[in-house]
Amino acid sequence: MPADRPVEASAEARALRVPLDDFTLSRLDIHTIEYAEDLLTRACMRGRGFDWELLPPPARTDTDPLHRRRYGVIEPEVAERYGYHVPPPAPDQQAREQVWRRREALPPAEQRAAYGPDGQGGCRETARTRLAQGIPAVDQQQLNGYIGDTFEASQRVPAVVAAFGAWSACMKAGGFTYRTPLDAANDRAWASSARPAPREIAVAVADVVCKRATGLVATWSAADQAVQLAAIAAHRTDFARFRQARDAELRAARQVIGQTGPPSKSTT
Repeated sequence: MPADRPVEASAEARALRVPLDDFTLSRLDIHTIEYAEDLLTRACMRGRGFDWELLPPPARTDTDPLHRRRYGVIEPEVAERYGYHVPPPAPDQQAREQVWRRREALPPAEQRAAYGPDGQGGCRETARTRLAQGIPAVDQQQLNGYIGDTFEASQRVPAVVAAFGAWSACMKAGGFTYRTPLDAANDRAWASSARPAPREIAVAVADVVCKRATGLVATWSAADQAVQLAAIAAHRTDFARFRQARDAELRAARQVIGQTGPPSKSTT
C-alpha cells in the first residue's frame, strides 16, 4: 500500500457536525462559489481574446470533511500511516491544485487580463463584483471570533476536562505524556521532518486508541454542540445576518452555474 495514497474519510469523520455549520460556508460551498467565479471570469477573458481554464465543477461529496481533524486525529488508518502529518489531498483536490499552479504560469498578457496590472483587478475582480451584488455585508472577523471562542469554551466544559484527564492517563500508561489531544497534535517535534517518524506514529496511534477508550470525541462533540447553540441563542441577530449572507452568496453562485455551467457532478 503506497504511503502517500489518500485515506478515504471514515464514517465517524463524516458524521461530525457543529451548529455553526449552518452559518458558515463548507468546503463544497466554497468550491461552488469559486466555480461560479470561474465561469464569469471565463466569459470576461473570452471577451478580451483569451481562454480561461475552469476549476473542476463542485462535487456532491466532500472527500476531506471539514471537521475530520477538529478533535485531532481520530481515524486509525490516518494515525498509522501519517501520524499527525496531513495526508496527501484526494484526487479531486489535487486536480484543483494543478489548475491553480497552471494559473501562476500564465503568460504576462493573460495575467494582466485576469488579475489586472497590480494583481487586484482584471476579470477576476469583475467576476467577484458581479457575484457580490445584493449580498449583505458581514463582519467575517466577528464570525471567526464566534468560531474560535466557542471551540475554546468547549475545552473548558467540566465533562471535557474530565475526558482530557482520562485520555491523558491512558496516554501516560502507554509511555506518552500529554495533557490534551491538541498538545499531542501540536508537538513541535513533528514539524522537524516531512514524513512522520516512528515515535510520531506511535503517539498518534495511541492517541486514537485512547480517544476511543475514553469516549473523548463523543464527549467533546456534545460539549461543542451545547456551547455553540448557547452562543447562537445569545446572539440571534448576528447569526441571522450570517445565515442571510451565506445563503445569498450561494444562491448567486448557483444561479450563475445554472445559467452558464454544467450541474455539480459526483465524485463517487
